[in-house]
Amino acid sequence: MADEIPALGTDENKEYRFRELDGKTLRFQVKTAHDCHVAFTSAGEETDPIVEVFIGGWEGAASAIRFKKADDLVKVDTPDILSEGEYREFWIAVDHDEIRVGKGGEWEPLMQAPIPEPFPITHYGYSTGWGAVGWWKFMNDRVLNTEDCLTYNFEPAYGDTFSFSVACSNDAHLALTSGAEETTPMYEIFIGGWENQHSAIRLNKGDDMAKVETPDALCCEEERKFFVSFRNGHIKVGYKDTDPFLQWTDPEPWKVTHVGYCTGWGATGKWKLDI
Repeated sequence: MADEIPALGTDENKEYRFRELDGKTLRFQVKTAHDCHVAFTSAGEETDPIVEVFIGGWEGAASAIRFKKADDLVKVDTPDILSEGEYREFWIAVDHDEIRVGKGGEWEPLMQAPIPEPFPITHYGYSTGWGAVGWWKFMNDRVLNTEDCLTYNFEPAYGDTFSFSVACSNDAHLALTSGAEETTPMYEIFIGGWENQHSAIRLNKGDDMAKVETPDALCCEEERKFFVSFRNGHIKVGYKDTDPFLQWTDPEPWKVTHVGYCTGWGATGKWKLDI
């Protein structure tokens, strides 16, 4: 799947290229000898405040999180974390006034720090520099298609909030699991079920824990944008930039590591995931 993502190049000029951040987690692959830099801002340019993440800086020896171009909030030794010859995958979560940075396939962050002065993060910038050029692939550039088969496709979830868009006629289904498969326990979220009239949260293939009317929530001609949050077992679902229309709290929360997505009951779907 990563082979299908367009590769974006950066040069030695240490100049950020900015893009909109729809969700709370940025997942990407990068190929560079050293100095992979990512900035988080409140506009499509360098702003004050700004949070910067340096992966493989200091000639590849260390990584850091910096706030407002000042002192490093955290700095760790990370020798050989980058490669000029192969893509390496990373994730950065910027939820709950905190920033966490990790390697693809590892849920424990290699760096994390509270954001000293929280601010609305709307964009990210990416660059290389100090003698390094790079190639980048951002996972949120993928367009993912689902058939009418109710079989989940799974992606790792490193944060606890994600956004997505989907175009389908009915029955956009999500599964929150502890592995890249259906697990027990498992939360399922049904958006536009019951002929696009209701949405629900279900636990372990059993009864609906919460169910609400959502007439015409989905549309096959238009991408609808949603968010899902599952911090500490409190599941919230809503349209992007609105209050949740569906929520439920599990009294016995557990660690979600993957998200599955599928369509069914006569529906096919086109998805984009910011996860």
